Amino acid sequence: MNPARRTTAATATAVVLATAGTLLTLTPASAATTCTSPVFKRQFFANTSFSGTPKKTDCDSAVDQSWSGAPASGLPSNNFGVRWTVTRDFGSGGPFALAASGLDGIRVYVDGVRRIDLWKNVSTTVSKTVNVTIPSGKHTLRVDYVNWTGSAKVKFGYTPRTSATVDKVTPLAPTGTSVSYDKTTGKAKLTWAKNKEMDLAGYKVYRRLKGASFGSKALATTTSTSYTDTPPPTGATYHYEVRAYDKAGNVSTGTADQAVTSVDTTPPAAPFVEMDACPVDQPYAAPELITTAENKADIALYEMQRLDSATHTWATVYTGTKGAICDTGYAADGSKVTYRGRARDAVGNWSAYSPAATFTTADLTPPATAADARVEYRSGVPHLLWSAVDGAASYQVLQYDAATGGWFDALPGATGNTPTTTTGTDTVPRQLLAVADSYRYAVRSVDAKGNAAAPVEVTLTMAARPGAIAPFRTTANRFDEGVMIEWSGADPWTFGEDKPLLTYRIVRTDQATGESSVVSACKPNNSQDLPLTDPETYWTWNTGDAPGYAGARQINGVCWDVSGASETTYDYTVVTIDPYGHESQPGPAATGTTPDTVRPAAVQNLAAEQIPLGVRLTWTPPADDDVTGYKVWQGVADPETGETVWDQNCWTGDSLAATEILCPTVPDGAAHTYKVAATDGSPLIDWYAGPEAFHPAELSVALPDTRPPGWTGTEIREDQYPELYVGCSESSGLGDCDRFASYRVERWDPASAAYVTLTEGTMYDAVFHMDRTVHEDTLGLYYYRVVRLDAAGAEAASTQMAYGIWDSWL
Repeated sequence: MNPARRTTAATATAVVLATAGTLLTLTPASAATTCTSPVFKRQFFANTSFSGTPKKTDCDSAVDQSWSGAPASGLPSNNFGVRWTVTRDFGSGGPFALAASGLDGIRVYVDGVRRIDLWKNVSTTVSKTVNVTIPSGKHTLRVDYVNWTGSAKVKFGYTPRTSATVDKVTPLAPTGTSVSYDKTTGKAKLTWAKNKEMDLAGYKVYRRLKGASFGSKALATTTSTSYTDTPPPTGATYHYEVRAYDKAGNVSTGTADQAVTSVDTTPPAAPFVEMDACPVDQPYAAPELITTAENKADIALYEMQRLDSATHTWATVYTGTKGAICDTGYAADGSKVTYRGRARDAVGNWSAYSPAATFTTADLTPPATAADARVEYRSGVPHLLWSAVDGAASYQVLQYDAATGGWFDALPGATGNTPTTTTGTDTVPRQLLAVADSYRYAVRSVDAKGNAAAPVEVTLTMAARPGAIAPFRTTANRFDEGVMIEWSGADPWTFGEDKPLLTYRIVRTDQATGESSVVSACKPNNSQDLPLTDPETYWTWNTGDAPGYAGARQINGVCWDVSGASETTYDYTVVTIDPYGHESQPGPAATGTTPDTVRPAAVQNLAAEQIPLGVRLTWTPPADDDVTGYKVWQGVADPETGETVWDQNCWTGDSLAATEILCPTVPDGAAHTYKVAATDGSPLIDWYAGPEAFHPAELSVALPDTRPPGWTGTEIREDQYPELYVGCSESSGLGDCDRFASYRVERWDPASAAYVTLTEGTMYDAVFHMDRTVHEDTLGLYYYRVVRLDAAGAEAASTQMAYGIWDSWL
């Protein structure tokens, strides 16, 4: 906002002032003024018709002024006009809120179409907000303001409506996209022009490999108009596009693809070293660099190095296109030898060296095989078993990877690339591969020199497994109106990445009766009262307390059981069902006790006594020993639907017993229904709950009709000193207040069947009138009306209100 400043007549050129962090340019009326959008151009007129030449023109960053007196030199203090205009690019347009307020008149136009019209000389500030949809492109806003008399105030703003339920307009696609690629740094820089939308939240940048599609997830989001990426240095071509998105979540279409081709600096994966065998007539060490078929296709050259045990330095013993060699520089004499190797692709990228592998070249004759290797399932967990082999010092347990053709160390606790061994003949193997229907394991006997026998394979077929693996942990804890049951399990042979979660069955057993049932419906842990659902399961990474066979993932489950009997102790167990339909033994039991979910019985001897202001209800407590209080409802008609709703509108008092209450009801000749319920203060019941949450007693009472003729009100207000509103305002619902000249307060007199005047007055000489004559008539009911008269003395409008003479301290 730039408030207008008076300037002297000697000011011949524009004066630039710093105001609230913005620049205000004051220009003589004779000079042309140009204001850069979205800054408003402001014109001051010495009239309210905006005619003639403006007395002054300047630029204003916001329409928000307050003047007392002339806003600028050459203008009167009253009967002047100010006009603001701005033309700006709204981009894709969309829903906007135009908000204006002023003292006196204000009008707002969009492209010449009037949207707000508050054109009236007023003594208090008027305001209005309208919602409009602005099309895409450039549009002109104009604000006309006039001050006829008194203080001058004006404020206007336009803001986009960013709620997702309102704004369905997508931004325009960004323009001016371009990309550059620096081969030295391997970075691609994408740039584009800034969008014009006022509700713009930012931009989404996408990348795809040539020939592929853009994914649903953006590579990055940014509020800038550029993004720097480092595409994988594989020599492949990558395409980029940019999409704009707004605060409502609407996303534009993508820009034209921008392509870059990265430099290839990615080496092949490092091979690993195994010991092979030379021909019989060549007693040398035979190291071999092993890799996958896919990785091998990218390799043009191998390099093998041997560690000198004396100097601890590496020496290259082979460079060539083959991965296997006979190292003629090292005899197979029973000593240990250590090798490492690496690989290079066709463009010269060398891999890292493989981990060093140490081998013994001594006795090459392995022990006998573990011929009777087999699998035995214990509670669903596979155990590999074999008989001890003569001459074997230990055993390897391996898992075959069909994707690479290699074997992985499957012994628990194994790390690195050097196979570990066990001296036992019973182990649970690790599951290291993607989940499948079957797995190939092998047991190899190894002698003291490290010579390994041929592997004896054992196939694990999951469909043939007799039972699933039970959860390893179960907990049960009271939670609100039920028991929260949680469990954790693991089965790396049937669940892993991209595989469905296992299913579970929850069994609940009553400790007192021994009866068991299945819990199949669980309450969602949500603030809303949602329908019951199946138990929820989800996976997490192994938390460290799972059994050794668990692998990297574990499955967790949760069920909020709200179907158990009140105040009953149950044992909960969980059974696993694997994808083949095999069931496990029950997991560990957890004990939980349900809360008290039974509300007190209905109150006894509910009775009603008719009193002038309605009824007095009394009752006796139920037999329950946990009653903490009572709730009372009166049936009233919903003004919109006409249906009966239950309203807690009855009155208490210091002199009333805990089993007594007053219910204000206009005696209208009809029957009225009341409900009373005992409550135990249970935290399971919301404070706003209606009768349906309790066991209420119900009573209907037929009341006489004591209303004055034409009385339509149903509300009775509580007070010892009735107070009647005699004023008028915009919010009172009486319409135009200027038409009222006086008022009259009346009270119905049943004896004379007529209204009696309590007081009269001129409008606005008072706001309220208090009746101080009825306060001793406790429980009495009085009907009042306030009549507002026009200047001719004719009744122009009236309001009515009934009061019951009571207060809470009585």
